[in-house]
Amino acid sequence: MRRPLPGPRAITAPPPPRPALLLAVALLAAPAAARAQAVGGHVMRVPVTGVVELGLAPFVERAVRTAESEGARAVILDIDTPGGRIDAAERIADALQDSRVPVYAYVNRRAFSAGALIALAADHIYMRPGSVIGAATPVDGGGTKASEKIVSAMRSEMRALA
Repeated sequence: MRRPLPGPRAITAPPPPRPALLLAVALLAAPAAARAQAVGGHVMRVPVTGVVELGLAPFVERAVRTAESEGARAVILDIDTPGGRIDAAERIADALQDSRVPVYAYVNRRAFSAGALIALAADHIYMRPGSVIGAATPVDGGGTKASEKIVSAMRSEMRALA
């Protein structure tokens, strides 16, 4: 027994592309086009995921230096972090501010606390639909809110980066 072929109603159009996805595809496809034309460099993706710890700072600093020395067209920070150490985030922010290569922050899910500081240090911030940035109150190792002096200093630093 033959089954009838599905009618036109069984065919659906694909969902429209998301702007963040289009940006990512464009930035990632650009190096191939540039190489085909023998012009420009590549785009370097740097993951900033999990808790921001001291080991992340030299990793990002090295990535920025490598991007500069290799003639990269841009650095994309792929951010999804609940935050972490402010001293590490400040080192990363300094490296991003000093970068000779444009830096783009892509908030993939969340950029809380130290992650917000890192995102603000980039030249441009792009956010995935439904992603969040913020919740940047400094706390000590036990989770207690830091002194008003430290909170004020962090507010000033974030305002200067924005």
